[in-house]
Order: sequence, then structure tokens, then C-alpha cells
Amino acid sequence: MILDNIVDGVVVSDRDGKILYSNPAAEALLKATVDSVSPDDWSNRYGFYRTDEQTPFPPDELPVARALQGEVVVAQEIFFRHSNNPAGSWLVVSARPVMANDGSFFGAVGVFRDISERKRWEKELEQQLVREKERNDALERLRLTVQQLSTPILEIWDEVLVLPIIGVLDTRRSGEMTDQLLEEITRKQCRFVIIDVTGVEIVDSSTADQLLRLVSAVELLGARCMLTGVRPAVAQTLTTLRVDLGPMLTLRNLKHGLQTCLRLMQTETDVTRAMASRHGGAARR
Repeated sequence: MILDNIVDGVVVSDRDGKILYSNPAAEALLKATVDSVSPDDWSNRYGFYRTDEQTPFPPDELPVARALQGEVVVAQEIFFRHSNNPAGSWLVVSARPVMANDGSFFGAVGVFRDISERKRWEKELEQQLVREKERNDALERLRLTVQQLSTPILEIWDEVLVLPIIGVLDTRRSGEMTDQLLEEITRKQCRFVIIDVTGVEIVDSSTADQLLRLVSAVELLGARCMLTGVRPAVAQTLTTLRVDLGPMLTLRNLKHGLQTCLRLMQTETDVTRAMASRHGGAARR
């Protein structure tokens, strides 16, 4: 009476695999009559599959069949599908050998329950995680795109780079900006960097500090920095904060910055030629 009234399916077989008993829950869960068929036919009879829902479950690896070999099987998941259950369902099965009172091997008992609802939730959760990952990947791509668009590094002349800064310059953005700029300076062997802050409306002590760090890193590579496009409000803030820009040139706008770069390059070229001519004349003498 107890076995007939529990919600878990129970089947008992003798040592040869003949089904001696199955409770009503077993047939309700399997959606089929439990027949006394050979263990070799269990997979075909009840449509048992592996967890991929496509590969037929080998009969000798079914939990009750393994229990008949003396194994104890705990929580084996099995998918099954047949004509009375075309959509398919999931079972979790445990099985163990049954010993007679005299200690001899009697057969095996299997206990199983339906976990289709749990598997459905697991599948939905997995799909949700995949969608969440795709959404996060898309957001990261969007962030990188916005970063590249908001901080373009332009080569406006041979050996002259322009870094326009727009918006707020925080620690993270400053680090990324510095990495990109130093890479471009090294790759293109640039001598001048114009940092244009026309798009920066507010400057605080943190922003000024990040800007000075950027300039210091650039100058360590042998390039010279110029600051252009300082707004009146930004200039007042820098003065109030007593920010020392050091030897960095500050110019009105990007046009003046480029003109200054060209003039400095021309001056350096003239000096180099003059020195070469002087050395050549000394050598002839």
C-alpha cells in the first residue's frame, strides 16, 4: 500500500531483469504500461535517450541494468520519448541491488521521478544567460565604439598628432586614452602632440591631474605636447586650482597649434642644416 501510494515511480526486477513489481506512479510517469520485457529492450520499449535527447540510451548502462551488475546508481538523468509522449520528458533515476534475507543477490530496485519542469527552467535560464552574455558583448562593443569616436587620435601632418578631448576625463578614460596615444606616437614616430580641449567644459583638480599625467607620459617618449582650445571657464578653474602646466605651450586653437608645430619643425630643420654646413666647412679647412 505504501509503494502504491507514493509519488515516485518504483520498479523491482529479479536477477534476470524480469520486472516483478511496478507501482502506479511508475506507469504514470513513463506514460506506458510497465511490461516484463528483457533489459535489452528497455530503451526501445520506453524510448530512453541520453541527455542530448538524440542518442538512444545503451540498455546495459540504464540504472536498473547497472544495479543488476552490483552497482549503486544515484540520480542518473534520462530523457524519454515515445508515441504516448511525443514531446518527451525527463526522469532522474536511482537504482541499487536488492539482497535477500539470506544475503544472496535477489535483483534490483529502481526509483525515479519527473524533473521535466526543472529541466525546462534550467534550459530557460541557460538561454537567458546566453542572451545576457550577447547583450553584454554588444554593450562592450558599443562602449569601445563610443570611446574611439569620443577620443580619436588624428595625424593632421607628418609627425603631428591631434588628440581632441570631449567630455569628462576620468581615471579609466585617461588610462585608455594614454595607452592609445603612446601606441600611436611609437608607431608613427611623431614629434608633436596637440591636445585640444575645446570639448571640455568643466575641469576639476582630478581632471587637471589626469591631463598632466598624460602630458608627462607623452614627453617621456620624446614628443612635445601643446594644449589648445582652453575655454575661459576652464582657464579660470586652472588658475584657481593653481595648476602648473610646466613647459607645455598653450595656444588659442588647433590652427595655431599646427602653425606652431610647423614653425618649430622648420626651425629645427634650419638649425640642423646650419650645423651640418658648419661641420662640413670645418672639415674642409
